[in-house]
Amino acid sequence: MALGGLAGSSAAFLFAFLGPVYAILALGPHRATAWFVFYLVVLVGLILVDPILSSTIEPQPYPLRLIFYAANLGVPLGITFVMLRYTDLRRREAQTRADDLLFNAIPIPIAARLKRGERRIAETYPATTVLFADLAGFTPWAQQTDPARVVGFLDGLFTRFDELAEEHGVEKIKTIGDAYMAVAGAPEPLADHAAAAMAVARGMLRAMAEVRTRLDLPLELRIGMASGPVVGGVIGQRRILFDLWGDTVNLASRMESSGVAGRIHVARSSRDLLRDSCSFEERGTVEVKGLGRMTTYLLADPKASA
Repeated sequence: MALGGLAGSSAAFLFAFLGPVYAILALGPHRATAWFVFYLVVLVGLILVDPILSSTIEPQPYPLRLIFYAANLGVPLGITFVMLRYTDLRRREAQTRADDLLFNAIPIPIAARLKRGERRIAETYPATTVLFADLAGFTPWAQQTDPARVVGFLDGLFTRFDELAEEHGVEKIKTIGDAYMAVAGAPEPLADHAAAAMAVARGMLRAMAEVRTRLDLPLELRIGMASGPVVGGVIGQRRILFDLWGDTVNLASRMESSGVAGRIHVARSSRDLLRDSCSFEERGTVEVKGLGRMTTYLLADPKASA
């Protein structure tokens, strides 16, 4: 107003726009709306009084008006650009962190489908090998051991298992306490899924043997495997998890729970796929809930296992 209104002040009112722009950063988009409305109200008021101001206040000299005009456009718009750039960088960093968490929680192909807006994901995977691993003797050892040492041991061991799974194209599904579950052939098909799962299983036993010797632990790893079709998908809206269902999952779990510490216990389905590359010894018959009695096998080379 002192410079002669909207036209005479060479767009000085643009500086006022920094108020609602900064309010977005400081208060959030919803609370900043009131500041933008206030900005528009003041602008309308200046438009109404501009004819009076323009007729009563002499215009500034042209060189001064030109300098004012450049400053009043360049400075607030430059500050607005810096604020928008800062906001977008923060948004991208937050998005990257969120993506990292999502991709660590569920397989990348499934996460990509969720990001595209799919609500319920369920697929049948016809050729997979499911692996379960569990620490024999863990519960009594954990009860007598400092919790920090227990957590540190599991973190180090399962991190090594994760590296083995990634190395062989096997997908980690979840951990429950001291149990580890993985699958080869889902959600991405894998032609040699049984061989990949066996390579991971052998690597797990070697990693466990190294840790047991180094830390002098009274623990052994028990591993079970089964091959066949599974159903996989994501259900629920909170703490989502990609999980597997079906007889193959139940059988692999039973192979682990009825297995031998320090050995790899497999169902006939996995034995048939690996018989040309691995040697097995017949274990006998095992009662499988819902599936009856089945003949199972142990990897025959203990040295290769351990």
